[in-house]
Amino acid sequence: MELLEVENLFAGYNHSPVLQGISFKLKAGDFLVICGPNGSGKSTLLKAIQRLLLFVQGKIRLEGQDLFRLKTREIAAKIAYVPQVSEPIFDFSVEETVAMGRYLHQISRFQGLTEKDKALVEEAIHLTEISSFRKKKTSQLSGGERQRVLIARALAQDTPILVLDEPSSHLDLNYQLQIYGLLKKLQQEKGKAVLVAEHNLNLAIPYCHRLIFLKEGRIEAFGQPEEIINREIIQKVFGIEINLRENISTGLPEISLIHRTGLRENLK
Repeated sequence: MELLEVENLFAGYNHSPVLQGISFKLKAGDFLVICGPNGSGKSTLLKAIQRLLLFVQGKIRLEGQDLFRLKTREIAAKIAYVPQVSEPIFDFSVEETVAMGRYLHQISRFQGLTEKDKALVEEAIHLTEISSFRKKKTSQLSGGERQRVLIARALAQDTPILVLDEPSSHLDLNYQLQIYGLLKKLQQEKGKAVLVAEHNLNLAIPYCHRLIFLKEGRIEAFGQPEEIINREIIQKVFGIEINLRENISTGLPEISLIHRTGLRENLK
């Protein structure tokens, strides 16, 4: 049974659809990446499948159940969401923020963390390598450090589906690779379904099973990277010309931009 089924989805804001006719399925162990230009609907799609939008039409099923009939707590038990990094609203410590991922499992809001809760929080902190600043306030962290804290909170939530909105934002190259390596490990070893909105195609290609290219709220292409990444599709989706080559490490397609002739000279 699929963990998530989206069928003919229309969604947006103030009764104005951003997404139009979106359909896809996600099962345990899937790694699906959504790419597209700014304004194509990537973040809107992630919000829609968590019932975070008022205007949604179509069918969304979570483990076979109608998403719109589920309680918020039931959705949060299945989907952990990592938003794009923003300034912290509440100045909790890193450790406290990660522990928030366990609150939905508590019967009473006055209940403390169980031994299982503490173990999952510790595992999340270890996996995301944030132990060295666990006692710091989130307001004292860089954007990249806060991103890792948000990912740790999602891991502590211990859900079958992980949804991430541009997780590589604000991270340096080393941590980008570490985060995607961690997501791949969770997908392979724990059977997590990973759904990511990402702008960095070259970063995402080696890790994902399938790609969705969005353009103006519609699916322009959907399939395995080696099937759908070509010059024609990239031109159609992003409006740019590219060079395409085979990555010598993975054998998968890799993209480089074609710059204007004489650009280097003009920059001197």
